[in-house]
Amino acid sequence: MTSPVVSSQPRRKSRSLIISIALIIIAAFVLAVSIWTTSGNKQADSAASAQSSDSTHTQSAQSASATPGASSAAAAAADVDPNVAAPSEKNAELLAIIRSAPKRDANDNQAKGALDAPVVLTLFSDFSCPYCTLFAKKIEPQLADLIEDGTLRIEWRDLAQITPTSPLAAQAGRAAADQGKFWEFHDLLYQATNEHEHPEYTEESLVAFAEQAGVSDIDTFRATMNAAETVQAVANAKKEAYSIGITGTPFMFIGDTYISGYRDYEYVRTTIELQAEAARS
Repeated sequence: MTSPVVSSQPRRKSRSLIISIALIIIAAFVLAVSIWTTSGNKQADSAASAQSSDSTHTQSAQSASATPGASSAAAAAADVDPNVAAPSEKNAELLAIIRSAPKRDANDNQAKGALDAPVVLTLFSDFSCPYCTLFAKKIEPQLADLIEDGTLRIEWRDLAQITPTSPLAAQAGRAAADQGKFWEFHDLLYQATNEHEHPEYTEESLVAFAEQAGVSDIDTFRATMNAAETVQAVANAKKEAYSIGITGTPFMFIGDTYISGYRDYEYVRTTIELQAEAARS
């Protein structure tokens, strides 16, 4: 007969574990509801998404303005006009998820910028997404000075779903990253793409881009691109994004806020600068 003292401890641990898991699921659900409210996962609904996001962020800004002891820079980031930039999120559960997104991993070959940059832009993207193409062509190049002066770090996340060959392109990106050529490969793919199209890729076309990007060992590139673990890693990245409610691209966590869908350069840059100021205060 089992001692009741011994058997009660596992039950208490089990209840604690269940409670912890439940809290994590609730936090993820809250973020999912917020994101789904601010935008759908359709790029054609980008404008409507922005209006919904404005409403959510306005409420956050109002809450932040009443927070005692908030620094002037942090308050500015929270109170900013949501038509000008994305205000800081003040919901504790959402902030926990947002702040857990950056890896700041020195071995992350799909990231660029200083490890200690005050702002990390975690970018969920797809090589076949028209708005991701627009972001890569029109906005990313204009953020280079913020990366160079140590203000900004960009960390790429695969959310490969637009076309049947989106996962293959993501796998190729990872294979290029393994040889230190991710961003060169990234730039070539997007520059070769019309932002009004949903490009599809073949293994041979991706190998050609890798060669142009300066990937030195093409046999290894091809093997890595097609490896079962690479296929699984891309699939897992999609599942992870979905698990916190991110189902559309481009999507960005920036400091203590997020941008769902495509926004123009001034909006993105102002958001980064406000978040940097708040982080440094």
